[in-house]
This record gives sequence, C-alpha cells and structure tokens, in this order.
Amino acid sequence: MPKILIDILPARGHFHATLKMANLLKKSGYDVYYGSALGLKAGIEKFGFPFILLPAVPVVSQNFTNRAAKIKYFLDYLYDVLHPSVSGKLKKNIVEFSASVSEIMPDLVLLDEQTSIKAFLYEKLDIPVILFQTKPDTRKIAGLPPFTSYYIPVPGILNAFICSLLWQVKLLNYFLNKQSDRILSFGRDSFSLYVKVCNEYGIEIKKRIEPARSFGIGVKDFPRLIISPAAFDFPHPEKESVFRIGPLTEIKREGQITLPRYLPLLVRLEEVRKSGDGFVVYCSLGTVTAGYKKKVRKFFLKMSRVARMNPGFLFILSTGKDFDINQFLPVPENLFVYEYVPQVDLLQYCHVMVTHGGMNSITECVFNVVPMLVYPLSPGWDQPGNSARVVYHGIGMRGRINKDSVKTISKKLNRIKSGYNFFKKNVTDMRDKFQKKNNSDEIIEIVNRIIAS
Repeated sequence: MPKILIDILPARGHFHATLKMANLLKKSGYDVYYGSALGLKAGIEKFGFPFILLPAVPVVSQNFTNRAAKIKYFLDYLYDVLHPSVSGKLKKNIVEFSASVSEIMPDLVLLDEQTSIKAFLYEKLDIPVILFQTKPDTRKIAGLPPFTSYYIPVPGILNAFICSLLWQVKLLNYFLNKQSDRILSFGRDSFSLYVKVCNEYGIEIKKRIEPARSFGIGVKDFPRLIISPAAFDFPHPEKESVFRIGPLTEIKREGQITLPRYLPLLVRLEEVRKSGDGFVVYCSLGTVTAGYKKKVRKFFLKMSRVARMNPGFLFILSTGKDFDINQFLPVPENLFVYEYVPQVDLLQYCHVMVTHGGMNSITECVFNVVPMLVYPLSPGWDQPGNSARVVYHGIGMRGRINKDSVKTISKKLNRIKSGYNFFKKNVTDMRDKFQKKNNSDEIIEIVNRIIAS
C-alpha cells in the first residue's frame, strides 16, 4: 500500500486538526504514519497510527527576540549558538532525520507548514511534499492584513493602504528581529546555521525562503492544503496550488461530562435546559497558557467577578493546569471551576463561550452552534486574526484581554444575550457551510493526483 507520513508540529492541537484527514486517507487504503517529537507518541498511537520519532531541525530555538528580555535565556541562547558542537549536532540531527524517514520511505509527506523548513530535506530524499496549514493562509495576500492583526478589512481604497501598511510594519519587524538574532549570536543563529549545513549537503534553500507571511519562516514552490475552513476566512482569491479542504474535523462527544466529578454541574445544566430561561457561559483560554500565567490569572479572576455581577447566568471555567483554583475562594454560587472539562461534551449545554480564539475551539463552537466572545491570549499567533473573523462573520464579539474591565466583559456578554437570535443564526449558517465541506473526501482526490504525478 502507498505510504503517507504526516509530519506535524509537536502540539496536540495540530494533531487533532489532522486526525480526520488521516482517518480518511487510512480508510481509502493508504498506510498513514505520524512523525513528530516524543511527547506526542502516546496520543498518536492511542488513535491507531504508527509513530516515527523525528529529530528537531533546526536544533536551536528561533524565538530569540522573545527570550532576550531575560538574562538567563540570553545566556542560554548564546551558549547554544556559540558552542562548537551546535553545527555538528545539527548535522547529526539531519542524518538521523533522514534515516528515520528512509526506514518507511513514504510515497508522500504532508508537512506542517509551521515546520516547512524541513521540506528541502524531504526533497533531497526524492519524496514529494504537500504543506498543510491548520490556519488560513499565513502568506501575504493583497487586501488582507497579516493574520496576527486585529484589523477587519472593509471595501475601498483605504483598506488596501491600511493592509499594505500593516504588512510593511510586520515585515520590518521580521527583518529587524532576524538581524538582531544574527548580530547577537555572531552570525550563528539557528537559521543561518541551517542554511550553511544544507549548503554542505548540496541543498540550496535561500532563494526559496518566503518571508512575506504572518509569522515564522515559509518556503516557496510547494502545494498546500489549508484545513482551516474557507467559509471562516475573509473573502479573497486563492493563491496558486492552494487547496481549501477544511474543516475536516472530528466532533465526537465521549460522554465524559457524565463522570462523577461533573455530576453537580450536570444537574445545574439540566435545570437550565429544562427552564429555558438560563444563560450558560463557558470560559477557557486553551491548553497552552504556561507562558501567560499573569495574564491568565488576572483574566480568570475578572471572570469570577463577572459571575458575581450576573447571578442569573451560570458560569463554567476551565483553568488548565497552570492556575491554582483555590484563588477563586470563596466561589460564587453560579460559578463552577475545573482544571479540565470535556469541551465538546460541554458545549451542547452552553449559550456562549469565552475563548482565546484558537482554531480548534472556534470550530467546535461552530459545530455546536455556540456564539463566542473572543479574548486573544497570544498576540503573535493566529488568535487576533481569528477574533477579527469572528466579528466579521457576526458569530460573536471580541475584547482585549488586558484592557477590558469586569464591567466591560459583563456588558459584552449581556449584548450577546440580548442579540442572541442574530448571533445564533449566523453561527448556524456557518455550521451548515462547515458541515458541507466536512463531509468531503476531496483530500483523497488531491493526494491520489499528486502521488500519480
């Protein structure tokens, strides 16, 4: 059977975003493998897919500008890039990477666009590559802002000027950060080392790098699959060799909401459902909050006060493992706090979700017809752009996590409640568009065509 390797960023969200795609390919007769870091091995094998450990390439972090604020990180970084073994370690990782891939020798690699720099290594092994994205296209598109921007496009000449200006600022920051990285590491930053080592292996990559994108390093001349739904994006003409296959999402309720620890909550939820006049607010800022502990703590405590201001609402707060829930004591009677909740199971009971704006949470809200109040947590990723699209399509509202007061958050929740029919209709329309695409097997046709060529 033909073999497909799905090489993903080591993040659970990226694995879950590709799961339905992997299952469709498996059912159509392909042997599907996953490759990533060791931390994802157990989760991937749980779903019945073989796992291949792929060494990190490059081996040095490219987020120096975010780390330089702390002296310890600065010294760690200098040690990494100046240590004479770094170049040798990178070469060793490339050799091990090639050996791991060669063990199965896939007929095609689906490569996470956030690790697209590895595409050249697969190309060297004569393995065709398709990039895939869990977000809308992150490259520069005329008339659209960078995906890290809060800006919502509007018709007219002024929009083109604003978007162009936002891109110029974005690309200037990219250039300055890159130069700073290179200077402070004495020319031994991770990207420069990678280019140098690739040249030694006869892989010329410099001319095929694409810097005009919302974040990270991109590459040219590869087709790409976009799993993020086209219906959720701003309208625009697609670039060449782009296939919009999303959402391709597995929305399965596992029944975990019936576990004993959720029983008091379930009783209240059923009471609200039967009464028909309650309003259930679910709040979660995602699973990756470790780098934003102060911001998260402040916002969660605000939400506790919002609950006190709205005794007629029922609030459920999922804090994640990086927050001490004892800080909520005494807990308002209308607030339930958990470290973790089964989100897909819970959303069927909710009227609105307060979310950080991750694509997985947005997709789950749409499929469960739940309007959103989006508070982007990470300004450097896709969350600001997602929040802009939520507002653009009228499927929710948004706020600024640092600036919005308790009173402002409360007002926004009440505005969603008072205009609930408007928001729910728009989410329902979006769900119908998602479902139509979610049942498509277009991915199989695309893969068949590329392998055959």
